[in-house]
Amino acid sequence: MDSQQRIIIFCGIRKIRKQQFSNTVALPKTALDNCSDGKFTKFSIELVQENGEKYLKLTPVFDLEKVVDK
Repeated sequence: MDSQQRIIIFCGIRKIRKQQFSNTVALPKTALDNCSDGKFTKFSIELVQENGEKYLKLTPVFDLEKVVDK
């Protein structure tokens, strides 16, 4: 059995906004801060489909441009 725990944090129900050819969903700032400790400004977004579930997975991405500019 894995020693990792699965933690789910509910961020409320969000409205999908249509902007020309894209749909956007606003996420609470605190949700993104908790995901990345405020260190990251970019996220990889993946649609995961497993065991009959579908969900979006947000993963912080290291911003190399930010480091090079310093």
